[in-house]
Amino acid sequence: MNHRIRDYAYAEDRALSEFHIPEGTEYIGRHAFYNCRSLHTIYLPHGGIEIGDGAFKNCPKLSHIIMAHGEGDCTCLKDILYDMYQEITVSISYDNNGRSMLLFPRFEYEYIANEPARIFQEVGYGAGYLYQQCFYDSQVDYQRYDGLWSRARVSEEIPVLARILSFRLRFPYLLSPEAETSYRDFWTAHPDELLAYFIREQDIDSLRYFLEGEPPDGTLMALALKTAQSLETPSVISYLLDLMRRGRNGSSSTKKFDL
Repeated sequence: MNHRIRDYAYAEDRALSEFHIPEGTEYIGRHAFYNCRSLHTIYLPHGGIEIGDGAFKNCPKLSHIIMAHGEGDCTCLKDILYDMYQEITVSISYDNNGRSMLLFPRFEYEYIANEPARIFQEVGYGAGYLYQQCFYDSQVDYQRYDGLWSRARVSEEIPVLARILSFRLRFPYLLSPEAETSYRDFWTAHPDELLAYFIREQDIDSLRYFLEGEPPDGTLMALALKTAQSLETPSVISYLLDLMRRGRNGSSSTKKFDL
């Protein structure tokens, strides 16, 4: 059954915090969610939805877009991001359990007057402006997205870089070997800063990805534990101690088996 969300359908709803776009939706009307100032998450059944002008405009807390089916047309994702200047995390599910997680960084812009031509030009600042252009032929252009990493390393701070890197390595959908190497090289060069961010945010998923498999008494584990203790994060300290204990038990068991 085809479904349309009418123009201004939920505009000015200050209590709306998340919204599931119904299956079968083909059109989201103009300013349908305009000025929904508490809206932080939207769920899309697919990406082939026509987006009316300003459908999600002035939704300052919108920070998560979750798409159930990424195959086919993803034009609506680009159209939604077009109205966004804040940081957005996008999760896309694909067939065969494929999944991607992408961070679109915050950016700022201004209009600069071109006096001789009597026009104003919109100029964006920050890598986020370029990340929004990572679409080609109605799909996310992952090669272009990953190609912006060298630009992001210069213009963005550790909190943004940490999440871009973690998302792409943990969910490596269409991640090329070259891009993977570039992300891992940054991790190797900045483990102290990245660990401090993950620990401060208590991001156990990222810590698990980067630390499990490391020697329990190795340099990286020692650095992680020291950082967690200095930042006074009991939950992370507990996780790290348990991980180190399990690592030692595993090593001990292996040695006994070998003998």
